[in-house]
Amino acid sequence: RFYWQVHDLFRAVHGGEPPASESLTSQLIWREYFYTMSLNNRYYGEMARNKICLDIPWREKDIQTDLDKWKQGETGYPFIDAAMRQLLAEGWLHHVGRNAVATFLTRGDLWISWEEGLKHFLYYLLDADWSVCAGNWMWVSSSAFERLLDCSHCVCPASYGRRLDPDGEYVRRYIPELRNFPIEYLYEPWKAPLEVQKKAGCIIGQSYPERIVDHSKASHKNRQ
Repeated sequence: RFYWQVHDLFRAVHGGEPPASESLTSQLIWREYFYTMSLNNRYYGEMARNKICLDIPWREKDIQTDLDKWKQGETGYPFIDAAMRQLLAEGWLHHVGRNAVATFLTRGDLWISWEEGLKHFLYYLLDADWSVCAGNWMWVSSSAFERLLDCSHCVCPASYGRRLDPDGEYVRRYIPELRNFPIEYLYEPWKAPLEVQKKAGCIIGQSYPERIVDHSKASHKNRQ
C-alpha cells in the first residue's frame, strides 16, 4: 500500500511514473524482493541450511577478539569505528555506514561470517527488519544475490571514509579521542609521527587502538 501511495503522490505532483532508479521506490523494491526471497525459507538468516546462500569458508577459529573489537568500534579504522559506535549509541546507521562495516567484517577484511554481523544488527538497530537485514548481509558479503567476490575492487575503509567525510566531522563526533588529530592522519592514525600524536593528545595503541588488520593484505588474501 505504501509503495503505491508513493507512486500516486509522484504522479499527482510530476504527472508521470517515477523512474525505477528513484531512491525511495528502488529501496521499496529491494524490500519487497528480500521479503519474497525469505518467504517459506526458515533458514534465510543462516548459512548452513540456506539454499540461496553460498557456503563460504569463513574464519571459525580465534575470531572472538576481532569480532568484539568490531562490535565495540575498536578496529583502529576510524570510519569503521565511528559507525559502530554510532550504532551502539543511537541504534541507527546510514546505509552507507552499514555497508562499510558489513564489508569490513566479512569479505573486505576480517573474513568473519555475516551471521555474526546480522545478530549484532538485529539486536541494536531500531529499524531492524529480519528479511531486509539478512538479505543485505548476504548481499554485501557476496553470499547471495550478486557475485561480488569476483570484483577486483574492495572498499578501503580509510579512503572510503576520507571520500565521504573529507573534513572528518563524523569521525570526530563519534571518536572524541581523535578530535584533535590533523585531517591528513585522521583516517590512518597509525601513520602519524609520534610527535603529532602527542600534540593531538592521542597515542595510538594507548588512547586509541592500533588497527587490528592490514586492509591491503587482508583484502588481497580474501579475494584469492
